[in-house]
Parts: sequence; structure tokens; C-alpha cells
Amino acid sequence: MRTLVRLLAVFFALTWLVLPGFGLLDLSVTWDPDWPVVLEASWGVFMTVLVGGSFLTVAIRPQSAAPAGVTLLVAEGALLVSAAAGLEWQLLPLAALLAVEGAVLYGLVRRLPDREPIRPVSVSVAVPLLAVAVLGVVPWSVHAWDMYTANRRSAGETIGELTMGIDHYAVQGGLALALVALSLLAAGWPRGRRFLGVAVGLCAGYLGLVSLAFPGTWAGFDALWSSLCMAWGAAVAALALAAPRLQSRELRREVVEAQ
Repeated sequence: MRTLVRLLAVFFALTWLVLPGFGLLDLSVTWDPDWPVVLEASWGVFMTVLVGGSFLTVAIRPQSAAPAGVTLLVAEGALLVSAAAGLEWQLLPLAALLAVEGAVLYGLVRRLPDREPIRPVSVSVAVPLLAVAVLGVVPWSVHAWDMYTANRRSAGETIGELTMGIDHYAVQGGLALALVALSLLAAGWPRGRRFLGVAVGLCAGYLGLVSLAFPGTWAGFDALWSSLCMAWGAAVAALALAAPRLQSRELRREVVEAQ
């Protein structure tokens, strides 16, 4: 069973890293000025880090799949919201694919004899991390709204920025919402804190870096907001990694209580 889970997780990851997700392919052009690099970066990190990376994590540690599963759920929700808010109904097949893959994989994970228990769910707020996460709520939400507004005007289609017929503006809006949700979850959920926090840090940091390197590009930030994006991502990741003892202690207590 464990081998089957790992094989399926790797296969599902490849569907997002290569086809039809195009995660790595889009990341490969994020330093080519002939492309709308920020839109490529946002698509790339969403598909590569949040989705493909989560599936690969399950392949590596199938018995500890809860944080990756939560990340996939957040990504699924972000795709559905983006389809509705951006009127980008072409996103629904991707959302359906993610839902089916996630349901199949986690249906098998639940049958592993040594998987970590799901309940009880421990909540322990890391106050500094929560404060930083809250700082990002309004800017990222406003950015998501701007991306969805642009998407409803077919901004990506106008510049030819489509993948699988999907406008990149909708996915960049979905990434912004996912970063908000994952950072808040990381602040309150010890078991998933490091995984979620690092994922947020990688996505926000890379998006800010590409935007800073290519000022004036489509859907990019100005120099100040690009720098703040990088600083916020770094702070989320650092604060999430700074609490490993709390996470380990809470996890040991959950296992004892579940037994």
C-alpha cells in the first residue's frame, strides 16, 4: 500500500509540474524579459510549490501527509474562488482534476497502518506569526481583487498570457488568497506550521523577487511592494521554522491522547 501511495503521489505531482499544470515550464521563463514574468511566476509557484510540492511531500512521507493535504485543500478552494470571482470557468477542469487526485490519494493514505492520527486537532497560536500573517491579509486580498478585475476584462487574453486556455490573472489572484489562508493556518496549527509557513515564504518571496527584478511588468508590484512581499514571505517562513519544539511537543501529545 505504501508503494502504491508513493507511486500515485509522484504521478499526480508530475501532472502539475509538467502537464497539464505546466508548473516547472512556467517557472523556467520567469527570468526571460520576453515573457510577462510575474504572471509566469505566480502560475509557476502555485502549480509547483503548493500543488506539485504537496504531492511530492506525500510521496516522501506518506505517513505524515496532513500538512500537505491541507495545502491541497487550500489550493483547491483558491482555484474555485478564482473561477467564480474572475469569471474564469476554464479553471474548473483543473480544480476537478485536483479534487479527484486528492480524494484518491488520501483515500489510500487513510489505510496506512502507521499514518499519524488526524484527531485530536491541536490549536496553539504563535502570536508573532499570527501578527505577520494578519499584516498580509488586506494587501493580498486587495491584490487578489485587482487580479480578478483584470481577469474579467480578459487582460491575460489580450497579451496572450494563457495556459491551457486559462488566464494567468485568475491564478495570480488565487495565489494571493492561498497565501493569506496558509499563513493564518500556519499561525494556529502546530502540526502544519513549518510546512505551510515555508510554502508561503517560497511563493511570496519568489513572486516579490521576480517583480523587483522586472519593474513595470504585467501584474507586477512597484519596488517598495516587491520588497515588502519578499520581507513578508521571509518573516512567515522564519517564524514558522522558529517553533519546531512547540510543534513536536504538540504532536507527541496528540499521539498519546489518540492512543
